[in-house]
Amino acid sequence: MEDYRHCKVLITGATGFIGGRLAERLAFERHADLSILMRDWRHAVWVSRVPARLVEGDVTRPDSLFKAMDGCQVVFHCVGVGGNAETCRRVNVEGTLNVLHAAEQAGVERVVYLSSIAVHGPNLPDNADESAAFVRTGDAYGDSKVGAEEAIASFARESRLPVVVLRPTFVWGPRSTWFTVNPARQIMAGSLRLVDQGLGTCHAVYVDNLVDAMLLAGLSPAAPGEAFFITDDQPCTWAEFFLDYARMIGIHSLPSISSRRLQNHPLRRCDRRLKQIYDLLGNRMPHIEPLRFSFRGARFLIRQTRRILNASTAFSDWDLIKYARRGRLNTSKARERLGYRPMISRLDGMRLTELWLRDQEIIPPAAYPHGHFSVQEQPLVRTAASA
Repeated sequence: MEDYRHCKVLITGATGFIGGRLAERLAFERHADLSILMRDWRHAVWVSRVPARLVEGDVTRPDSLFKAMDGCQVVFHCVGVGGNAETCRRVNVEGTLNVLHAAEQAGVERVVYLSSIAVHGPNLPDNADESAAFVRTGDAYGDSKVGAEEAIASFARESRLPVVVLRPTFVWGPRSTWFTVNPARQIMAGSLRLVDQGLGTCHAVYVDNLVDAMLLAGLSPAAPGEAFFITDDQPCTWAEFFLDYARMIGIHSLPSISSRRLQNHPLRRCDRRLKQIYDLLGNRMPHIEPLRFSFRGARFLIRQTRRILNASTAFSDWDLIKYARRGRLNTSKARERLGYRPMISRLDGMRLTELWLRDQEIIPPAAYPHGHFSVQEQPLVRTAASA
């Protein structure tokens, strides 16, 4: 298989941000014979524009997957949910295993799994690469992504099904909730705060650059059995990244808070003390009947304290560490094995994103015709040729 023209492809999670963009490009640019797994038809409005078969199915229902994959050559598994630990485990871990078993039974040639940089925790060492250790932090989503990758590794030892894992960083661009829509709205509301003057390192990835990497992963002969970091390869500071959004609405500076000050916040100290009590009761005295009420009470207090803490400081523990971190990521493996080169620069991505934000009326109309980043005389420049 040399390209996707007439290739039979199935996407799970195509009603979401990344899977939806992948579906558009596979159908309109690559002319794939595309099928999309649909769990909830109420979410089909966006993806129904794409020339593809919409097939009812759910990754938590194994019996629905084999029919959806029948005759498929490549499966892009993009489903990933947040929520409580049980939901994340059921969908992100068990659902991934269901996809792998169904793909093996259906004779699929390759599965591309969309994981996350979150499997390594929020504070990777400088120049970390894909061999960095997995880190469980208690975050339901991140821990379930670790569980999914461990399940894939275990499955691979018993199966010949080729599986490729991609670990994107912070995905931004049109339709991105976390790293486009929310920051833009927070800036307009005056609630967005930088951490440590925004000097932490931002390793973001524009959505079309990530989709390019996914398309390469589905074809490259060097990809199966490997995991890859995917970024824009143009690290900047978080101040530079968020100020790009701010300038779209005429704001040229953002307030900042200190990570050290937040780490010493009274609620955070309380949270740490409650966690110590929880660990003491849970690990050393779990079977002592009189302490069971205290055990449950400590868990409840921890949950409530963290909810209040996140609301009052605007940063979870994870985000505070993420925004304060300074350091590089080693992405040479994706360049060498996949031939991945980010085609959209940050400047060009911001132009496209600004046009979308204004079109969707998320930010006000521009005072000048083409917006802050969309200078009429300067056409869109792609920084590398398509692989």
